[in-house]
Amino acid sequence: MINHSGDVDKPGISMKQSYWEKQTQKALKKLADPKWREEQRAKRLQQAQRQQQRAREKAASPEYRQKKIEKAKQYEQRRKEKAASAPVKKTRTSRGLKGRTLTADERRIQTAIGALPCIACHMHGQHSPVVSLHHIFGRTAENAHKYVLPLCKWHHQHAAPAEIREQYPWLVPVHADGKIGGKADFRRHNADEMTLYQMVTELIN
Repeated sequence: MINHSGDVDKPGISMKQSYWEKQTQKALKKLADPKWREEQRAKRLQQAQRQQQRAREKAASPEYRQKKIEKAKQYEQRRKEKAASAPVKKTRTSRGLKGRTLTADERRIQTAIGALPCIACHMHGQHSPVVSLHHIFGRTAENAHKYVLPLCKWHHQHAAPAEIREQYPWLVPVHADGKIGGKADFRRHNADEMTLYQMVTELIN
């Protein structure tokens, strides 16, 4: 079509621009609506709760645990083969009192466990290589330094930011950080400490 100025009009372009402008305005209107935002927040919360329930059901399944242990063994074997010539990585120890001095056997076990990724993240299919060691029975009891778990900072002693906890509701610390976490909450969202320790021993053995 030729307009009054002699230029050729392209009818499809103006229609497309109008359509996308309308879609943009519609999206902006939704974002500005508190009711819509609250509905979306509620949907995300429900989705997170469903994911949490599925994760708990999986964690309670012996078949699932065995499958995760086998996968972790394979991963650790590949990692050891690649890192055979690499320098030994230093790992951070858990906070608090040191307790008694480690025996040679305890030091050997802690070195092996400290090389693993976070065991709680691992059971949820996530990989967190930076860990500190959590003492299950404190630091002064007999063999206390053998019973440790490799945990990331957000599973060990620090509360993850709220937006991260909303996406990963199982990411709670075993040591309560304010009102977040604690042993009971950690166990409810992940597994009891001795179950995780059993997974750890399977990996290092």
